[in-house]
Amino acid sequence: MTKAIVLLSGGIDSATALYLTKQKTTEIYTLNVIYDEAFDKEAEISRKLASAAQVKEHISVLAPFYRDLERRYHPAPSRQVSSAYIPARNIVFYGIAIAYAETLGADKVVFGSNADDAKELPDASSDFAKLMNQLVRIGTRTGWEGRAIEITNPLIEYTKTETLKLAVKLGVPLELTWSCYENGQTPCDKCRGCRMRLKAFEQAGVRDPLQVKTKPNET
Repeated sequence: MTKAIVLLSGGIDSATALYLTKQKTTEIYTLNVIYDEAFDKEAEISRKLASAAQVKEHISVLAPFYRDLERRYHPAPSRQVSSAYIPARNIVFYGIAIAYAETLGADKVVFGSNADDAKELPDASSDFAKLMNQLVRIGTRTGWEGRAIEITNPLIEYTKTETLKLAVKLGVPLELTWSCYENGQTPCDKCRGCRMRLKAFEQAGVRDPLQVKTKPNET
């Protein structure tokens, strides 16, 4: 692999996927999709992570129509799908990433959903990625010419805790990552992102640098 686009949300998973990709490719572009007012923090963190990883270029794309979708979308609670699900998000995100990959001549689009996500988010599963790859092969010029871009997820077999351990091993700057769904200066510790992050650090026996920063008097 010589050129790749990494979908970078700013969380531990996408940052780990980025640093894994750095081991295998010579030219990396990172892409962050800004789709809600609350994700200004995510956009800021993504830029910082991209800079730390010294990527070729960091691309930010606005998708403000998701604000309207959020106002309209009020599904009943589900036992199968997480409340964190956002309508067709990864179909849209992967489409945007593939468009950039095609214009840049990239070989791969890399994302970082983990095995825990795949259990409760339908667009995080390996089956979803396989079907998207089929669409890319038949629906793009590169695919018709026999050199289709591949959507790949290197973390699909890793739990959140295993991903964190891998991040430590790879030297991911965890102090730059952000998992909270809110737009505050410090993590809320209540949303799904925060809860999963706290659990992973606890199970891995690692101190979260964000908790150290926000709770300096903790003993």
